Amino acid sequence: MSNRRVELRYFSIALLPVLIFVIHEVMQAHLMPKDLNVPIDVLQNKDTWLEAVGRYRFLAASWFFASLAVLAVAVLARNLMRPMERDTRIAAIATTLAVFGLALLPTIQQYVTASTPQIYHQVGKEVFETALSKGTLPGCLGPDDFWLLGRCGEIPVFTMFRRVLDIVNALAGLSVGALIAGMILCLATGDSETVEETADALGRSLQQMRQQLYLTSLILTFGMFFASSWMYWPLPLISESAKGDYSSLVTASALFTGTYFCLLMLSFYLPVALILDGRVKKLSRAASKGAKPENSFDVEGWKKSHGLKEGTGDFLRAGFALAAPILASFAGGISSITV
Repeated sequence: MSNRRVELRYFSIALLPVLIFVIHEVMQAHLMPKDLNVPIDVLQNKDTWLEAVGRYRFLAASWFFASLAVLAVAVLARNLMRPMERDTRIAAIATTLAVFGLALLPTIQQYVTASTPQIYHQVGKEVFETALSKGTLPGCLGPDDFWLLGRCGEIPVFTMFRRVLDIVNALAGLSVGALIAGMILCLATGDSETVEETADALGRSLQQMRQQLYLTSLILTFGMFFASSWMYWPLPLISESAKGDYSSLVTASALFTGTYFCLLMLSFYLPVALILDGRVKKLSRAASKGAKPENSFDVEGWKKSHGLKEGTGDFLRAGFALAAPILASFAGGISSITV
């Protein structure tokens, strides 16, 4: 089996999700409110144990999403172990690490500059911190005590939220890098000599792309579940009179986050899908020219026999199916699930 390779120019596809990331950061810095100043009197003073409702959801979503992130890295590692040229393997690893490093920048900036807005500010800084202060952590009797992830801090549950969020964000950056590199590796080609051999190899590339798309869709969906889990954390403690308004705020915030996630994922899937679709069309023309007589050649049957049946429309439909979390958020689907 010959070593497969990806032309290094194709790794520039990673610049598209980087552009989406940069646009998102610019919008966060210049277009989003730094602090919505949601009054803390929207919180009820009774039934403070309801804080645990949001905490259970957050920890469950964090655990599951972190597991999926590790799965994405494992899938990439498996692909990198297959026979391929050294330059291609190095480029895939470098792409993954570059995206991972870029994803860590906001977290690092938050620790370096105390005035940097935190992600939870978009749903009300004081309300969020006050709601989480109603809970306790086992083993945290004082702010200087140590627990699993370091010092307890003045608000132990809030400290736990920040630490877990940092860990999950790091894993998310690593998984996105792995997904981008894995998708680009679907463009690998070998040294096939005949049209039939090339068609079989191209069919395997399409199958690999579909697998990457399924994994991407899974991570996107549960990424939205993770994001909504912390956004809705204070909601059980909101008074009934303010719950509808606060829920609308959180749903709108989830819509913005879901839009970002979907655009990020589509930015590296669609270019690869369109490139592979172009290869299918080119190979189909070559196969029909080699047929004798040419007019009797069944192009669609030939494509189906090699797993090349799907066309541009199918790729686009599959890609835009990733927008389902956005539609669910816009229609209030997230709130009906998580509240």
